[in-house]
Amino acid sequence: MIESLINPIPSSFLLIMIVYFLLLAFIGYVAARQTKDLKDFLIMGGNASAIVSGVAYFATQYSVSTFMGVPAIAYKEGFAGLSISVPGIAFSMIIPALVVGLKIMKLSKKNQFLTMTDYLADRYQSNILRVSHALLMVVFLVAVMGAQMVGAGIIFKTFTGYPEWLGALITGAIVTLYCMFGGMRGAMLTDVLQGLLMLTTAVVTFIMSLKAGGGLEAITKTMAENSTSRLSHPGANGTFTYGVYVSMIVLWSFFSIAQPTLFTKFFTMKNYSVMFRAVLLGTIGMFISATLIEWSGVNAFVSNASLSGNDADFIVPIIIQQYLPSLLSSILIAGIVSAGMSTVSALMVVATGGITRDIYQKLINPNAKNETILKLSRIVTVLIGISGIAIGIYKPSGIFEIV
Repeated sequence: MIESLINPIPSSFLLIMIVYFLLLAFIGYVAARQTKDLKDFLIMGGNASAIVSGVAYFATQYSVSTFMGVPAIAYKEGFAGLSISVPGIAFSMIIPALVVGLKIMKLSKKNQFLTMTDYLADRYQSNILRVSHALLMVVFLVAVMGAQMVGAGIIFKTFTGYPEWLGALITGAIVTLYCMFGGMRGAMLTDVLQGLLMLTTAVVTFIMSLKAGGGLEAITKTMAENSTSRLSHPGANGTFTYGVYVSMIVLWSFFSIAQPTLFTKFFTMKNYSVMFRAVLLGTIGMFISATLIEWSGVNAFVSNASLSGNDADFIVPIIIQQYLPSLLSSILIAGIVSAGMSTVSALMVVATGGITRDIYQKLINPNAKNETILKLSRIVTVLIGISGIAIGIYKPSGIFEIV
């Protein structure tokens, strides 16, 4: 079914991806020149600006599933499917910032915390907690990295016709390179480009979904006549009751701060003024992107009603390719790839810190100099990158199941 709706466009897609990867490589090179010590590598020296912090926060939070899994839920359920993130997304950065963000930022500067494990181990004075938390981060964050590689491989195959493993390998290798040399600085600076591309993809996809359905009024009228359940809770399949709706608000409001990749972002922020502006910027970016990309899935049911099962995961790429020239569609497809890459880069640096900072420097060799740990961190980053790529190539399960 998908083969009849999406045609490979290898020449334009590869051209755009080459240009995109070169831009990332250049940003990684700049970041590498500015990464002088372990603090630079793990938390960007604690001097990140509001724009970098805000965009990096929402770019890290979003992944391939944001563009290829969540819109499929909205496609199947209707407007009730937006409950999966839209009502809670506005609070996912505001509440963590208001409740603990400022305290975390102050404590990190006072006590020289570089990782989430640093904070927890110090708070509870427990090396057992230090080891267990560090190992949990490495194991589970590498698995989530692998899920993004799976997504990159699927997109690569769909739009080039080449094997999935090649897409996972290339994408993983690029991210590993700029993280190995630039650390968190490389991850967050590339996040700015990737976040803007993701936002553009969400906006343009929404506009194209309206065009495909004949406009918002026509789309709503068609649903009212043929599938009324798509216009309200609990949705076409009865999945999203009001209880789920409330649960999603609570989940998004409080789970974000528990993610090491997002928790650590508060370590990178320069001061309270930066944090305040970053929270506003990140919240706006997340809210617009989540709303529009999920709403696109709702709209697409009118113009592409025949998708079923896992085919629905491709609804966003289908909209993009059907209504845009190949070159422009390739740019927006790169936006989906960038969603995975921005997540992978943050996961990679945080997982590296779990091994080199939390276990090696704090427990095995407390006398190790930061220069030694920095060199070790670059080696470990490569090993973690290879692990994530391996999961992407062998694909033990689907993207959503791995996550």
